[in-house]
Amino acid sequence: MLKKLSVIFALSLCVAFAAALPRTNTHARPASADDPRPFYYTREIKPEDLYDRSLRELQLMRNTIFARAGNKFRKKWLNDYFSAQPWYHPLDQMDESKLTALDRKNAEIIATFDAGITREQLMARQGELVSPKTPEDKIEMRLVAIRLGKWAGSDEDQPTALEDPTLLDKQLTVDQLKDFSRRDLRLLRNLIYARRGRPFHSDVLKSYFQAVEWYKPDPKYTDARLTAIDKRNINVILSVENQLGGPLTDYQNKKEDGWFARA
Repeated sequence: MLKKLSVIFALSLCVAFAAALPRTNTHARPASADDPRPFYYTREIKPEDLYDRSLRELQLMRNTIFARAGNKFRKKWLNDYFSAQPWYHPLDQMDESKLTALDRKNAEIIATFDAGITREQLMARQGELVSPKTPEDKIEMRLVAIRLGKWAGSDEDQPTALEDPTLLDKQLTVDQLKDFSRRDLRLLRNLIYARRGRPFHSDVLKSYFQAVEWYKPDPKYTDARLTAIDKRNINVILSVENQLGGPLTDYQNKKEDGWFARA
């Protein structure tokens, strides 16, 4: 009995000592009030670090890596989040020298996990978010809609064309694309082709569209299927992409984003 008490006392001391140790990662942020896991890791990320994360949390994990290097964000919700962090200092040009080999590996691990979320899992999440109650839920609803290519919210929430592809039946304006990253612009431009059945050879695009419920690639596709509105919208999107340095190639998508690593 005395031996058992000694072991219990020793374990209690170890726990108390560990709790008293200072945190070495000052950039770590809790995923939520109920989830103490951080968004940034100074070790290689493990499966349990990603399990049951929301799309919003996965995006914050990926983008924290790039935010630490001074990356600017066009997406309002990401810019708002990181602008509120005392350690975030945006630069005109991201300082890639601050991205370590571990950072890049972790970005790829997160991106691979993210891309592996199935259509069924995404549809289940969408069903849970029909009536979003918090700002975080509303962001999640939009991210799920982008992945599924189907809007399930209210028109009052003013979805983008990436969240509600039916909006591509109307003429896009440059102002509607002001929050789109180069990655999002590439997806939106190819979304127009996807709606007409175009097959894709790009690994990134195939990975994205495999979760889109309505996408049916047709080997007989030709650009003759594009409507006049389609062509005008492609030109509008391309004009914004060119202002930002040109459309991303598959190689750039993988190199810069770790597949879907940076928004």
